[in-house]
Amino acid sequence: MKQTTIRKLVSLGLLLIFALIFGFTTDYFFTWKNITTLLREVSIIGLLAMGGAFVIIGGGIDLSTGAVLGLSAMIASRLVTDTMLPIFVIVLICVLAGAVAGVINGLLVARFGMSEFIGTFATAFIYRAFVYMLAYRTNGHITTKTVTDAAFRSLGGNIGGVYYMTIVWALLILVTWFVLRHTRYGTYVYAMGSNRKSAEFTGINVDKMKVSTFVISSCFSALAGVFLVAWQGSANLSSGEGMNFQAIAAAVVGGIALTGGRGDTVGVAIGSCFLVMVVNGLYKYGLPTHMQPIFYGVVIIVMAIFDAIYIRTISKRNIASKKIASTKGGAA
Repeated sequence: MKQTTIRKLVSLGLLLIFALIFGFTTDYFFTWKNITTLLREVSIIGLLAMGGAFVIIGGGIDLSTGAVLGLSAMIASRLVTDTMLPIFVIVLICVLAGAVAGVINGLLVARFGMSEFIGTFATAFIYRAFVYMLAYRTNGHITTKTVTDAAFRSLGGNIGGVYYMTIVWALLILVTWFVLRHTRYGTYVYAMGSNRKSAEFTGINVDKMKVSTFVISSCFSALAGVFLVAWQGSANLSSGEGMNFQAIAAAVVGGIALTGGRGDTVGVAIGSCFLVMVVNGLYKYGLPTHMQPIFYGVVIIVMAIFDAIYIRTISKRNIASKKIASTKGGAA
């Protein structure tokens, strides 16, 4: 069995174990309403984590995803309430705004040599500042305005209890998995994350690839922002705050190596479900909201340590197997 498959099974096992624990120790956990609500929340974090996975697999990190989500949500809110543009045009504008943010992130890293951590940490503040600039104001004071357009709000609706954002998220899981595992582009992303120098020697335009992964990350974040405001009915200054860390935690739980070159979006989907499900379950136990960031931090630390031990163990086994094979070959 492949190492990546084993790693996903570990995450899936954790998901099932905690699901059973919460199902037997709390009320209404396995109800259809709670499950569809969980999937709705997973869809938002899942979109951020899915896009960010391209950056992480490629050997980077994107700390601006939450801010891009907030910016997209505010742009969508303003366009719906202040213009008569068709819904598909509004969605397209939001995704294009995300693409621009991704290009900026990518250029700072690829062309100007900034570290991903510093570059995206800085742009996150800039994108968040644009959220403040676009916010509604009444007599000089920032206010929140409800989006009432029925056509736009329908994007946040559901069919049979299953939200449209959940359906889109599920379809994108399949698309992104195929792109990463069965296309040349995906091969290049893995190569870049595994060994940048080797990727350059094989003729891969690493700078171009780096920019493209940030564009994908920001476009997914922007799409998440559209769905969020369509569901909630408004955008506020705090939309998306802290979600970048939730997305990173989901990716790590799902088997994405922070060192790059390993993992896929199916694992990220499992990690997203695990993260949101555990928070939901702990909330039913009465866990205060301010304790949730502690949980995210602990999850990242524990899973990063697990990955380090897992990779070290697998590497030792592979080396031992090669030695045994070479010994047998020499004896023959």
